[in-house]
Amino acid sequence: EDSLMGTKATNRSRFTISGVGCCLLDYIYGQVDFGTDAFAKYRSQVDGDGGLSPGKLTFGEEFAQFAGRDADLAVKEITAGKPVDAVNVGGPAVVALIHAAQILDPERFAVRFVGAVGADDEGVVLRQQLARTPLSPDGLITTSGRTPRTEVLSDPGYDHGRGERAFLNTIGAAGSLTEADLSDDFFDADLIVFGGTALVPQIHDSLDRLLARARQNKAFTVVNTVYDFRNQRRNPDARWPLGSSDESYRLIDLLIADLEEAERLSGCTSLDAAMDFFIQKGVGAVIVTNGSRDVALKIGSARFEPCTRQTIPVSQAIVAELAAHPERKGDTTGCGDNFAGGVIADVARQVEAGNARIDLTEAIAWGTVSGGLACFQFGGVLYEEFPGQKRAMMATYLESAA
Repeated sequence: EDSLMGTKATNRSRFTISGVGCCLLDYIYGQVDFGTDAFAKYRSQVDGDGGLSPGKLTFGEEFAQFAGRDADLAVKEITAGKPVDAVNVGGPAVVALIHAAQILDPERFAVRFVGAVGADDEGVVLRQQLARTPLSPDGLITTSGRTPRTEVLSDPGYDHGRGERAFLNTIGAAGSLTEADLSDDFFDADLIVFGGTALVPQIHDSLDRLLARARQNKAFTVVNTVYDFRNQRRNPDARWPLGSSDESYRLIDLLIADLEEAERLSGCTSLDAAMDFFIQKGVGAVIVTNGSRDVALKIGSARFEPCTRQTIPVSQAIVAELAAHPERKGDTTGCGDNFAGGVIADVARQVEAGNARIDLTEAIAWGTVSGGLACFQFGGVLYEEFPGQKRAMMATYLESAA
C-alpha cells in the first residue's frame, strides 16, 4: 500500500527518489515592470530589510513591516490591479521532483515527496493541482498555519529581456514541518533530495542530521538551495548556515545553487572561491547556475567523471527559439527548479544504470533543456495532457544539446 510518502503504486523494486521541501501555490503576475515608481517604492534598500528585490525572496511579514501596510494592498499597487496570470504548484523541491517524475520511466523510477499544507481552501487547491502530476498528494502533511504561498512578480523585460522575478513568500504551514515528519519510508530511497529547505526552517536547521541519516541508508544525497532570507535578515554579514554545522557539506553528494546562494553560503565573493569552499568542505560535486548565463561545475569526488571546473552554456536551441518566437515566451518562474529536476533525473538514470562514474556534464545538459522549456509557460509546472508529454518535448532539444 502507498504510505504517507506520497507514492503512486510505488514498490521498492524501482529506483526510488525521496524529496522534502516547501510545497506552495505560486500566484504569478507575468507583466510587472521593475522600473516603475510603484515597484521602486517597495524595493529593498539594504539586503534583508524586508523590501522586494529582483531574483530574491522576501517573507510576507517582513515585507508588510517594510511597506508599512497590508502586503496584499502593496501587491495590488505594484501590479496596477491586474489579475493574476496563473496559479500553479511551486516550491524548489516539489517542482524539481514533479519534473523528474515526468521525464523518468515510471516503470523503473518512483518519485516521492513530503511537504506541509494548511487545513484551508488553498490546501485543497494545492492537493488538486498536485494530483494532476505524477507526484501523489498523499505526501502532503496537514499542519497548523495557512497553506504556503508565493506572489511571483515577473518582469519579462528585466536584464535586457532575459527576465527576472521577485518573490513574496508566506511560509505558513511549512514552518511546522520537522524532521519527525520524515518517516523511515522517506529514508528508504536510492536518492534523497533536500530542496530549498530555507523555506522549511525546521528541516533546514536539521540538515546535518537528516543528511547523515540518508547517508547511513546509502542514499545518494542532493541539496538544491534557495535564497535564505531568514538567515540573511538574522545576520547580514555572516555565512548562511546549512544545518547546525558545516558537517552537512561532507554529507552532500551533489550541491546545486545559484551564484548568489553559493557566495552567501560560502562567504566568498567570487564563483571560483565559492566552489573551492564547497569542495574543500567535502561536497562531492557542485553545480552553480547564473540565470540565463553559463552553468559552472566543479568535481570533488571520484564518484563523478573527473573534470577541472567547467562552464556549460544553457540550451542554445531554446534560446534561439524564444528569440524567433517571443509570443511563445511565458515567464522564468521555475526555470531553476526544473533545471534541478533535470539534473536529478539524469543522475538517477545513471546511478540506476550502474554507471561506474556519473557524468555531470550530461546531467547538466538535461538540466539546461529542462530549465529552458519552463520559459515557454507561466509557472514552474507543466500539467501534461498525456503521460510522457514532457519527455517527448525534451527529446528534440537533448539531441541538439548532445
